[in-house]
Amino acid sequence: MEIIKADSAMLSNYEVLALLNDQKAQRQANEVAGTREVAENLRTIEFEVQKYLGASPCSTQSPEQIAALRKAFEGYKLVKAELAQILNLRPRTPVELILIIEEFEERFTLEDCTRMLQIIAEALPRVDDVPMEDVDGEEQGADA
Repeated sequence: MEIIKADSAMLSNYEVLALLNDQKAQRQANEVAGTREVAENLRTIEFEVQKYLGASPCSTQSPEQIAALRKAFEGYKLVKAELAQILNLRPRTPVELILIIEEFEERFTLEDCTRMLQIIAEALPRVDDVPMEDVDGEEQGADA
C-alpha cells in the first residue's frame, strides 16, 4: 500500500493494518539486505497497533467487502467519517448504529436502520455473529 497524499483522507482500521503489514514486510526485506533504519520505539508502537488491530473485526475484512459496503451505502448519503466508523466498529444493534450516525432520527427511519444493519451483516460478516443462546437454549434478545 502506498500513501499518495498524506492527510488527504481518513483511513479505516483495515487500511491502517494493511499499511503496517506492508511496512513490516519492507523492513524485513531491508534487514536482510543489511540496512536497519527504524527506531526501536517506532517498532514497539507498530507492534502494539498491529496486535490491537489483529484482534479487532478489521482483521477479517477484505478490499472486496469494503467496496461492497461502500456501494451498498451510496444511497444513504453518509459522510466519510460515519462510513469509516461503520467499517471499523461493525455495529450489530440499532443503538450502536444510531450512535455512529449523526442526527440519525432526523435523517433516517427505523426501517432504514434495520436495512443498514442487514447490509452491514451481509457485507462484513463477523465470526461472532452467531446468535447467543442462554441456558434454556433460546436465543437471547428475542422478545425478552
